[in-house]
Amino acid sequence: MATGEPRDRGGYYFRFLPQRTFSSLSAREITNRLRQWSMLGRIQAQAFGFDQTFQPYQKDDFVTAFFKDPNVIPHLQLLAESSGQWTTLGLSGCVLPFT
Repeated sequence: MATGEPRDRGGYYFRFLPQRTFSSLSAREITNRLRQWSMLGRIQAQAFGFDQTFQPYQKDDFVTAFFKDPNVIPHLQLLAESSGQWTTLGLSGCVLPFT
């Protein structure tokens, strides 16, 4: 399946929203608090949209679909514990329990 095409099997379809910003993370008071706790630069927010109504009773399916989605894997940024560098989920080397 090509990136951006709807799924035929009925699962969730996710899309990365790089243009979405989170002004709350760049507010002066917040950046001061993040700096105080040595978290400035170690936290970030990313936005993804999805194509179906979220049902709380399907949360496990939703999370599994999210971390396996080919539109999420190359975009989701993780902070590598060993190096302290940002890396993508596909390159992080982490093992997720549902992969």
